[in-house]
Amino acid sequence: MFCPQCGTEAAANTRFCVDCGASLTQSATETSRALSTSTGSGNFKRPRWVWVIFGFYLLSVGWTLLSFALVFSGAIPMNAAQQEYFASLGVLDYISSIGVGLISIWAAVLLFRLRKSAAPAFGLALALNTGLTLVHLLTKNWAEALGGSGLVGAFLGWVTLGCVFLYTRRLRRRGLLA
Repeated sequence: MFCPQCGTEAAANTRFCVDCGASLTQSATETSRALSTSTGSGNFKRPRWVWVIFGFYLLSVGWTLLSFALVFSGAIPMNAAQQEYFASLGVLDYISSIGVGLISIWAAVLLFRLRKSAAPAFGLALALNTGLTLVHLLTKNWAEALGGSGLVGAFLGWVTLGCVFLYTRRLRRRGLLA
C-alpha cells in the first residue's frame, strides 16, 4: 500500500503514513483520484523505485550509446568471435535492437509519469527482448561473442527488465498508475 498524499510505501495494516501523517484508510478509487490530483499539482512524491528505475534507464541509454561509439570507432579491441558477430549483423538486427531500446525508454518515461500503459509497454519490451535474444542466440554466435561475463550481464539485464515489468504491474493493480 502507498500513501495517497506523498507516495511512501506503508505496511498493509497501517492507518497513517509515517512520513506525512495522512490517513491510509481510503478506498483504492479515492487513492487513484488523490494521486492524479496531486500529480498535477506537483505535491506527490513518486515511489522510490520509480526514481531508481527511471535513473537506471537513463544511465543504460548513455552507457549503451557510449559503448557502441567506442566499439565502432575501434577504441575497444574485439576478439575474433566479437568481430564475426558484428560482421554478421544486418540492418534489421540494428533496427530491432534500437526498437527494443526505444520501447524500454518509452516504458520508463510512462512509469515516471505514473501511467497505466507503462505495464504493457514493459511487457512488450520484455517479450521483444526475449525474442531478439533467442534469435541471436540460435542464428549468430552471440553467446561466444559475449563470453562468460557478457552472458551474465545479459542475463541480469533480462532479469532486471522482468522485475521492472512485475513491479509496474503491481503498481497498476494497486491503483497507483493513472
